[in-house]
Amino acid sequence: MAAAFGAALVAPHLASATPLPGQTACWQSNVGEDPRPEISCQTLSPEFLRKLEHATPAQVVKLFAVPGKDGKPTYFEGVGKIPGFYNGYVELVYTKGHVTNVSAVTTAYQKNGMAGDEMDFRWDSVKGECSDFPGSTHRCNAAE
Repeated sequence: MAAAFGAALVAPHLASATPLPGQTACWQSNVGEDPRPEISCQTLSPEFLRKLEHATPAQVVKLFAVPGKDGKPTYFEGVGKIPGFYNGYVELVYTKGHVTNVSAVTTAYQKNGMAGDEMDFRWDSVKGECSDFPGSTHRCNAAE
C-alpha cells in the first residue's frame, strides 16, 4: 500500500491538469491523465472517519471535496506528506441514502518519510466500530 500512495505523491514532470478542490494541497495529475477524483488531501484520522457515519452522499463529497472514484462517493484515498497525516483508503456502503458501513486502511506518514504501521478502522451501523488506531479499546486486528 505504501508504494501506491508514494507514487501518488511524486511531483509530475509534465504539465499538470487543474486539480479538484480537495486535491490542491497534495495532488495534481498530468494533462490528459485521469484526474483521480478519489484522491483527497483529507487525513483519514479516526475523528474524520467518524464524520462519515450516517452521512449522505452529498455530505461525503463535501467532507472529501472530491467526487470519489468514478464520480461515485463510495471510494476515496487520503494522501499527504505531513508527519502524522493518515494516508490510506476508505470504502463506503450506503443504505437508504446514508452511510451504513465505513471500511478504512491507513498508515501514518512518519518524519523519516516512511509509512507507519497499517491500521484498520471499520464501522457498521449494526455491529459498531473497531479501530487499530492508538488508544482504541476495540481493536480490528486483535487475536480472537
